[in-house]
Amino acid sequence: MKTIILIILAALALLAATLVLSHVTVTFQLEEGKPIQELYLAQMKQLKRGQLTIYFFPENQTLAQEIADALEQGWRIVKGRIGLDLGRFGVAVVVPKAGEEVGGVRLHRKIWALWDPIVPVLTPPGLQSLQQADRDTLIAVYWAMAHEAMELKVLKKLYHDPAARWIGDGLAEYVGYAITSELAPKVRDEMLSGRRRNVQVGLVDQGYTQYDLTKEFLVIRGKRTDSQGQKLAGVTADPGYGVALAFWLQIAQKHGEGVIKTFWQRLSQRGFPNAKEAAQILSELTGEDIWTKLQQMDLHEVLRTLEVAA
Repeated sequence: MKTIILIILAALALLAATLVLSHVTVTFQLEEGKPIQELYLAQMKQLKRGQLTIYFFPENQTLAQEIADALEQGWRIVKGRIGLDLGRFGVAVVVPKAGEEVGGVRLHRKIWALWDPIVPVLTPPGLQSLQQADRDTLIAVYWAMAHEAMELKVLKKLYHDPAARWIGDGLAEYVGYAITSELAPKVRDEMLSGRRRNVQVGLVDQGYTQYDLTKEFLVIRGKRTDSQGQKLAGVTADPGYGVALAFWLQIAQKHGEGVIKTFWQRLSQRGFPNAKEAAQILSELTGEDIWTKLQQMDLHEVLRTLEVAA
């Protein structure tokens, strides 16, 4: 009996050692055609701020503190306005050296820490402060990080149903909108402009008058840069983001933001509802036929909604 116990203990010790020493890699390709930077999180300093962990190198400490401040404020805004706890989240601050081109990041992390999502923020070379940050960095900090955190919450609960992207990407977009409305209005306006452009060029100009948010988002191939070759803010190959954001903006404008808060509270009390069951909860709160509304989103109304939200 003692021998069996010793064998089990030895096996558990070996498993624990393997988990501690093993690592996995996750690659984030942010710009095609440029080198990928290898990033070992174990070699970086950590700044913990509530549920947030910021990874950084010593020379970027001031920038890391500013990013932590911005994210902490954003998490607080979302909790206060719509009752959503964005949860644990990690950000790796990547600042290339002068003259260094980096098109993406390959994160190396310990396998036992996989339950904490970690996303890189890749800045221009030599950036020292958010006060001098370029547009893409500001969008990443004030919009994209909260979007990713929100979508991860929905992923665990609803993404067994592919028809639930109106909740996942839609609420993730709304979270970014809420934060930038208070902390970075210029970022908000740029993102809304990009989402409008995507809907206009990708859908309306192609002859679409309605959009079905209960289906998988359409992928549209089209122009994503301006005449000088600069990337357009908020423009993706997927106009569904703009339509999903407009849906939640319309709900908030017509029924008040408190409806979103109550919706999420009721949804959280359910096990793993599907998209139609979630729509029924929202119908009960608003008196609207939400499932039909989702299937027949009027694109001209979508454009108007995104315009007045700025």
